[in-house]
Amino acid sequence: MSGEISYRDVEAYLDGTVYLSIAAPRQVLQTGVSFARGSYWIEPIRPSVHLTGCDLEYLDDERVVGSYRPSLFVGILLAGEHTGFVDGHSIATSRIGVPTLLGVSDQVDIRSAQRPGQVCRMSGFHVGAEFLRELGEEAGLSGCETMLDSFADGFLWQEVEARTALRAHLLQLAENPYQGRLAQLYSESRVLSALVEVAGIFQEQRRGMPQLSRSHREHAEHARLILDNQLADPPAVPELARIVGLNETSLRQAFKAAFGSTIIDYLRERRLEIARVLVRERRLSIAEVGYRVGFSSPANFATAYRRRFGRSPRQDL
Repeated sequence: MSGEISYRDVEAYLDGTVYLSIAAPRQVLQTGVSFARGSYWIEPIRPSVHLTGCDLEYLDDERVVGSYRPSLFVGILLAGEHTGFVDGHSIATSRIGVPTLLGVSDQVDIRSAQRPGQVCRMSGFHVGAEFLRELGEEAGLSGCETMLDSFADGFLWQEVEARTALRAHLLQLAENPYQGRLAQLYSESRVLSALVEVAGIFQEQRRGMPQLSRSHREHAEHARLILDNQLADPPAVPELARIVGLNETSLRQAFKAAFGSTIIDYLRERRLEIARVLVRERRLSIAEVGYRVGFSSPANFATAYRRRFGRSPRQDL
């Protein structure tokens, strides 16, 4: 998509929005008054969750100002550089392919800081603080409280290196291969997977877990990405080790050090976390949810669900 984005439209939008909350299926700001050429988009995929991104070439240094409400942005720079200030803090980055996290706990001022000729192509998603609380309290997604605590003091800005799985989820989100309803389901799955990764990052930082070598962490993250993408039919541990290029013992040790869980425990927990989200969405039957996440029978699924959450799937409807 091409066009021009006006300073006036962006300023009015950012200053008046209830944190990226719009009704249209997809909105691209394009007008004839130009401080930049390209597009900026926002796409709601569920309440308090929005895909967002830009593909811009700035034509002058006119500043965009506005406000930013309590939320967490998880994104990745795809080309050029991003510059700006949130509540007086710089959020500049030129590190292409490195995931970034931006969180604010209160409404704060934002201001752009571009220069003529600067290019910025970025993609990611925003989630409201209320959505993170719901995931933690209702869906039982571990780490959400830690995520909220991490920017409870008002501001969080972090570039996340050596996180292969998070990077992969964000790139997949940016290059969604589907259209229509299937595209929305795909986006939701990538957002949830990315949030699980972010929650894990904050939990590790809080626990102060021992550092792995970059190579072993990447192997462990590669293994976790494979498990996330094949929940219903994951490879056995020996095959998983062969795929990622480690021996079985080294993979087990690296995985436990990186994520604080054995491979089998992680797989069981991940299946149940995703299952609870799907159960509460009420789009699939309970049996379909169980099969979708890899349980061999509805009875096995119900037993594991009750053991994990203290209630049956039907009670969570």
